[in-house]
Amino acid sequence: MSQLLERAEAGLAAMQEAQRAYDDAMWDIEDPAFAKLRHVHIHLSVTVGKIAKLVEPADHTNHRGEPVEVDELRESLASAVADLLMHSAQIANLVDGDLGEFLRNRYRQNAARFAPDSDFAALSESRSGELEAYAS
Repeated sequence: MSQLLERAEAGLAAMQEAQRAYDDAMWDIEDPAFAKLRHVHIHLSVTVGKIAKLVEPADHTNHRGEPVEVDELRESLASAVADLLMHSAQIANLVDGDLGEFLRNRYRQNAARFAPDSDFAALSESRSGELEAYAS
């Protein structure tokens, strides 16, 4: 598990670099940092709304006892999923954070609560251990 997570961390680091370049070229609201954070939050809220709009009709179908093929939502959800990743990288970059560390800590914290015997619970702490207080 640890090796797999190390590969994910490397990919997330590259993603954060790509997001920095994207923001430098195309993101209008940069300064002050809180203005960017606030605007990213607005985009996240819009994205969550888009996901809700896509999933809501399927929820009615499911409520009626009819099957829902989640695979059929793939194409519709693709841009929203990409937006979630982009905005996560933007926020991590704003706080000089490391998405890989954030993810490793979160996996470990959740495993401690829900699956203490899992490989995730045995993950080592992040390099900095800064996010221990973020437990919920």
